[in-house]
Amino acid sequence: MIEVVVDGERSDLAGCLRELWAYREVVWAFAERDTRVKYKQAVLGVAWAVLQPLVFLGVFIVVFGRVAHINTGNVPYGALALAALVPWFFVQSSVSFGAQTLLRDSALVRKIYFPREAPVLGAVLSSSLDFCIGLTLVLILEPFLGGRLSWYMFLAIPLWAILAVQVTGVVMAFSALNVYYRDIRYVIPLAMQLWMYATPVAYPLEVVQGRWRTLYVVANPATGVIDGFHRVLARGLPPDPRLLALSTVEAVAIACVGYWLFKRMEPGFADAV
Repeated sequence: MIEVVVDGERSDLAGCLRELWAYREVVWAFAERDTRVKYKQAVLGVAWAVLQPLVFLGVFIVVFGRVAHINTGNVPYGALALAALVPWFFVQSSVSFGAQTLLRDSALVRKIYFPREAPVLGAVLSSSLDFCIGLTLVLILEPFLGGRLSWYMFLAIPLWAILAVQVTGVVMAFSALNVYYRDIRYVIPLAMQLWMYATPVAYPLEVVQGRWRTLYVVANPATGVIDGFHRVLARGLPPDPRLLALSTVEAVAIACVGYWLFKRMEPGFADAV
């Protein structure tokens, strides 16, 4: 049984999750608050969830599709890139925004009791709204970009769920570390850029030689899921079951490690924020 430390006392994981479920309305409240804050006084509002992937899509088409001439097989480059950009922006938004939540809510952390992971999960849920908007954009534009939509497109939701589990673990770890080590805020933008280019977002997984792909997925757990988005939203194919299973196992492991680290560091949050 996995044990975590809560307020200086050991507690089992199931107990922590039960408490978190009891405070689920608090999580939703943080998610709603984060969504409002994210787009407060923004002229275009949630339209940014559409504009960001479109701008990057334009850059990727010019740089990687026209200049670098990346081979994407029988699917146009633009269709493949858009299918990966939307889930990647969910990852980037969740990590960048979620890692700052405990410091942003320092006054609440010091004065009011609630599960400290509640604002972190709220940030991930808030980014999920952007993903839903972006997914709608993908479904509308893929036929025009040359993508091949099929019934497999409905697997985008389970793929998102796997990605969300993995991202939650990453955000938990970064948010806890950020409380004690403020340099993390400078590390995250660089880490996200490196992670994006190490993930098949701007290129298909096929550019990696077959014998190295398994190692590539092991080294980068997001690979199997992003490749799954390529396949279900652009190619009209099911995800590769072997790569997806490997990424799923890694996602659960990352979530457990990230949550353990978060709860391990939690007792000192109120004093450090």
